[in-house]
Amino acid sequence: MNLRRKTRIIVGTMFLGLIVILYFLSESILLDNNGAGSVSIYEQDVAIAYLMLMIVGAGLLFGIVTILLLEKQVLSRLTRLSNGIQSIGTSGDITSRVSLPGTDELSVLAGTINGLLAAIEQSESELRESEEHYRLLAENATDVILAMDVNLKFTYVSPSVTRLSGHSVEEARAQSLDQVLTPASFEHAMDVFTEEGAREDEETKDLTRSRMLELEVKRKDGSTVWVEAIMSTLRDQEGRVTGILGVARDIAERRRAEDKLQELYNKERALRQTLESEIKKRIEFTRALVHELKTPITPVMASSELLLQKLRDEPLHGLAQNINQGANNLNRRIDELLDLARGEVGMLRLNPEPMDPRRLLQRVVDEETPVAMRNGQTLVAQLPDSLPVIVADEERFQQIVLNLVNNAVKFTHPGGKITLKARVERDNLVVEVQDTGVGIKQSEQKILFEPYRSLESDRERLSGLGLGLSLSKTLVELHGGRIWVKSEKGKGSTFGFSMPLARSGQEEKI
Repeated sequence: MNLRRKTRIIVGTMFLGLIVILYFLSESILLDNNGAGSVSIYEQDVAIAYLMLMIVGAGLLFGIVTILLLEKQVLSRLTRLSNGIQSIGTSGDITSRVSLPGTDELSVLAGTINGLLAAIEQSESELRESEEHYRLLAENATDVILAMDVNLKFTYVSPSVTRLSGHSVEEARAQSLDQVLTPASFEHAMDVFTEEGAREDEETKDLTRSRMLELEVKRKDGSTVWVEAIMSTLRDQEGRVTGILGVARDIAERRRAEDKLQELYNKERALRQTLESEIKKRIEFTRALVHELKTPITPVMASSELLLQKLRDEPLHGLAQNINQGANNLNRRIDELLDLARGEVGMLRLNPEPMDPRRLLQRVVDEETPVAMRNGQTLVAQLPDSLPVIVADEERFQQIVLNLVNNAVKFTHPGGKITLKARVERDNLVVEVQDTGVGIKQSEQKILFEPYRSLESDRERLSGLGLGLSLSKTLVELHGGRIWVKSEKGKGSTFGFSMPLARSGQEEKI
């Protein structure tokens, strides 16, 4: 039964009792008057006055009883509720509860207050756990976590500051920023803070903004250490700066690595400049050498051509032919020397155009057959009826094939056979020159395409600078292909190279 219903029942019962009492009193007075016969007006007034006094007395009695009952039923419970709340407020013990048994409104209010206390207790427990979690993170983090107020005074510094600077947390908090940083770093930090303080992020309404700084921190022992600090300017809802939050990380090792890397880079740049200078000198020397060699070889070539024409049917025709052939070979080697020097520094340029490889391969065989025949060798071509178009520098393509054929002629004994082959594999044209010559050791194949290297096993019979194969490798790779050799000592060799076929849209009518 709730408090309101109880009060209504008590008041109603007392009011009803009062009416009954007044009724019987009034009847008694009236009966007395009637029994006495006729009474004077004065006596009637006195009777009425007595009746009024009785009514007033009954009202007072009713009020006093009502107040006493309300105090017992309501005021005492309110006092109990108030004392319970005041006790909790004074002690601050939110684990206490207000005890007010019953089912009336005051009991419900007490239950609601207890529920709020339980919710506050749960929130504070969760808050303590969260604070403990972040405290452990801050205390065990390798990075230094710090906070400053608007006057740049430290309000918090994590314990990891001891590992970084050698100062205790208390010592670090007592320092000013200019005591923590070197003068140059302090000036840099102040410039950034001033810039951020004057910044208005009206468009983004961003109340936090981070900047990364590299600062030099003074250590307790007098040394310094570089840190990478991420500083965030904190603002209130009106955009006013309220403080600075930062995380500082020791980057001494990274700085040392960067300095070492910069040192290595400076050395590499100096070496590269030296190398470029030497390469430039070498190119200039090669050009001068080619010029000096071309000057005397040109008249020799012209004279040998005239001799061949004049001594066509004479006994000395063969001698004139050898002179002409030697002059042409020397001229070709001079050109290869210059091309190789250009290729080593990336100055060799191609003029690629769609071409028919079969026609050019057949031309090489036709031109080199007389040379092979004079050496007692057989040069044959095994070519398909047609080959697809490739995009290549025709002059350089012919130079590659000539180098491989001449290499085979050079190292094949009289009576031997040289075969020029071509085929298509996937999207590549494959050209191979196979001979029955002396072959090449496996160990010597690794240096075969290096410039200025000739094989040890062949020096007793032939000499050379090893330019042809090295230049051929450079030219093949410039065309996007590759070159290789397959050989076994005493069983001949097969030199081959591949070049990409022309893509759709690159082909033209040949």
